[in-house]
Amino acid sequence: MIEGISIDFAQLYSRFEAPIAAFDCGERCAPHNANGVPFCCDTRHAVPTAYDAEWVFLAENTDLWHPWQGRSEAETRRLQKETPDGMALLECKGHCLCQRGFRAITCRAFPFFPYITRDDRFIGMSYYWQYEYGCWVISNLQVVTQKYREQFIAAFDELLERMPEERESYRHYSSSMRRVFGRSGRAIPLLHRNGKTYKVTPSNGRIRRVDVDRLPKFGPYHLAARLPFADEVTPA
Repeated sequence: MIEGISIDFAQLYSRFEAPIAAFDCGERCAPHNANGVPFCCDTRHAVPTAYDAEWVFLAENTDLWHPWQGRSEAETRRLQKETPDGMALLECKGHCLCQRGFRAITCRAFPFFPYITRDDRFIGMSYYWQYEYGCWVISNLQVVTQKYREQFIAAFDELLERMPEERESYRHYSSSMRRVFGRSGRAIPLLHRNGKTYKVTPSNGRIRRVDVDRLPKFGPYHLAARLPFADEVTPA
C-alpha cells in the first residue's frame, strides 16, 4: 500500500494484466514505424506517465523505468506542462527488455481511456484519438478481447473511486473528445462496459450499436485493409 493513496499497485497490476489482443499487436504496427519499434513503446509518439505513488512502487521493485529525458528543453517543458499534477513522465529500457509485470497503468491501458458521460457515468472505453495515425489497435478494435475489456473496466472502477481527481480529469477529457468529434461530424467509438460496441453522438450523448468490424481505419491501416494480402487479415 502506498501512503497517501489507498491503492495496492501490486494487486492492481495482477488484476489488470490481460493483453489487448490474442496476439502481439506490436508486431502489426512496428513495420509502419520508422525505427521498427511498436508504436506504443516509442516515446517519439507517446511518453508514459505514472502516478507519483505508482512511480514510488515501481522504483522500489524494478529497474525497468527511469525519469523521462526529452530530446530538447522545449519538448521537456511542453510535456511537463501538459502532465497532470501527481504524475511523473517516465521512460523504460525499451520494448525488448520489457518486464510485463511492471508495466505502468498507462502502458496497460494505452490506447484507451475511461469514457465518462455528461452526467458523470463511466460507461466504457474509448481511445486517445491523437494516435489514430499510428496505433494499429485503434484501427482494429475488433481484436480487443473481452477479458481485457473486463480488466480495464475493473481497474478504472477502482482508480476512479479512490482518486476523484482522476475521474474529473477523464470527465474533462471525454468532454474534449465530444467537442473535437462534434466539430468534425464524427461519432465516438465506444467499447461499452456491457461488452458491446457503440457509436456515441457527441451533441446529445445518444449511443447506438455498431458492428465493430465496420469502424473506420486510419493512416497506413486504412490502405492495408483494402489490399488482399494474407498477412493483413486480422484474426477474430
